[in-house]
Amino acid sequence: MLRTMWEKYGARLDSATWLWLILGGAVVVGVVFGATATVRKHARAAAAVPPQMHRAVYDLSIDHLKSTSDMQGFDGRMVVEWRGGPGCEGYTSDQRVVTHSTDADGHASFSDVRLNSWESLDGNDFRFDRTEYVDGKLSVRESGEVKRVDGKVTLAEPDKDPIVLPSDVMFPSVFNIALIKAAQDGQNVFIGALFDGTQTAASNVTAFLGKPGAASPDAASVAIKNRGDGQLLKSTQAWPVRMSYFDVAADGDQADSTPNFEMGFAMFPNGVMSALKLDYDDVTLKGVLTQIEYFKPGAC
Repeated sequence: MLRTMWEKYGARLDSATWLWLILGGAVVVGVVFGATATVRKHARAAAAVPPQMHRAVYDLSIDHLKSTSDMQGFDGRMVVEWRGGPGCEGYTSDQRVVTHSTDADGHASFSDVRLNSWESLDGNDFRFDRTEYVDGKLSVRESGEVKRVDGKVTLAEPDKDPIVLPSDVMFPSVFNIALIKAAQDGQNVFIGALFDGTQTAASNVTAFLGKPGAASPDAASVAIKNRGDGQLLKSTQAWPVRMSYFDVAADGDQADSTPNFEMGFAMFPNGVMSALKLDYDDVTLKGVLTQIEYFKPGAC
């Protein structure tokens, strides 16, 4: 979602989209996914050990400006809400990013990006709706549905020709569960194809997983609303994660060796993320977890 949002600020990305930080000198072993059997395995894991459904609020600001940047100011807020689970026949996600930025000439831009999606428990169906507003005017409205039938995955959007996606593609909830499982198993790299509704094609995603450590300052200090029996973040270790998104060509191969977006964050065993870092061509943004609310299991 943030990769789509960024195009509104005049700092167009060259090729792929979330944050890819190469760990200096690290030697890692890739985990290459098979086809639908692997997707089914991760879908079963998602149903067996569902993540903590929650609403999280992140305040966005500039962490570092590069010399090539013409951005002078930036602030924003991202709200992410996840609901669903085995008792709900699927997962729903609502995300919204509202930002304000100014360039070197003092020109201001306001952006409001919204993404809503639903994903089936078995990982075979995914629906999404995305709207984007720039300076209060609607600029993008897209919706679509992806179905996996007999190993073939097809994206259908209104008034567009169907698009075939990689057979092993995962959708966000199953992907996130698989990422957590990889960290719990002690893997230090995770590779998979992902479709999340922010683009009209899948992305190849590579994630480096570090050793778990103490909660980041934002997670340690944030008050959890309706925590109940949910995990207390400040006393829980989290994995440092660095992710890279690469475009996928029409033949299913990776289109470029350079990621178009890279992202870092701390990931807790229950799926909550904190200490976001978003690296772009000419600026690095940070996202601080400022609010979080836990939903009861089975809250659809």
